[in-house]
Amino acid sequence: MKTVVFTGATSFLGAHLLRELLREGHVVYALVRGDSTRLGQLPAGDRLHLLYGSLDDLDIVREAVSRADLWIHFAWHGSGSRNRADREVQSRNVAYSVRALQIADELGCRQFIFSGSQAEYGDKSGVIRESMECLPISEYGKAKLEFSGRAEAYCRNVQMDFIHLRIFSVYGPGDRAGTLVDDCIRKFNTGQNLVLGPCTQEWNYLYIDDFAAIVMRLIENGCASGIYNVGSDDTRVLREYVLKIYEMSNGTGTYEFGESCTNPERSPSLRPDISRLLETIGDFRMTSFEEGIRKTMDATGMECEKA
Repeated sequence: MKTVVFTGATSFLGAHLLRELLREGHVVYALVRGDSTRLGQLPAGDRLHLLYGSLDDLDIVREAVSRADLWIHFAWHGSGSRNRADREVQSRNVAYSVRALQIADELGCRQFIFSGSQAEYGDKSGVIRESMECLPISEYGKAKLEFSGRAEAYCRNVQMDFIHLRIFSVYGPGDRAGTLVDDCIRKFNTGQNLVLGPCTQEWNYLYIDDFAAIVMRLIENGCASGIYNVGSDDTRVLREYVLKIYEMSNGTGTYEFGESCTNPERSPSLRPDISRLLETIGDFRMTSFEEGIRKTMDATGMECEKA
């Protein structure tokens, strides 16, 4: 059993990982905003201790927790597309994260797990390996990369393991509205038209339950410090994913592939090399995209079967 401090536990990724941590018997202190709409979705239990505050109030953790083994840092303001280009917002995230790292050290944590992003790599093509040079385009990607560099140096000095998860695309029940998977499921099953970009780049989708199980394996296996690409073993051209969702829908909606893309991070090709991850977590059966989409559709409560 570990004592875990968790920032970002009400996020899509965080809430699923939190359930696994509690299921495995760990004690979790989660810093949460009192006005979070996801509070009611968190699991109940005497091993979960909610600390009400925000990234501005990290000292609350220091006051409430005497010691901890592990800090999981998934909290990050402005991760949505609107604020990814806002340098001021992203710079504050770096400062908050550095403070979290300092408090983790004061609490005696021997491991700090950080939710990085594929956006740190920039506009790549071909296989993406952890050893590649990072040339992020967005302020979001730049800030994630900046914190990583500062955290690596800090953790070396205090002998704390820094686990940097470079997360690709995770989907599943509970994800925020407006993602590609959400738009496809909702519009294809409710008679709406979905206008897309060309969707010709490679992409990689990982089901949310697999994500949570992978992070648990990393914790349980005592993984070494470093960067880990977190994705699935299934990379396809993006439009193939779109067509598969349409095939599995009730077919009342329509779609159009366009010629241009308005993504501020351009249209990177996402083909992660996850060999380091698999070597660390051991044998792992990943949920197929088809199975994951079926579970996600079932969770929407809408009628998705074809007539």
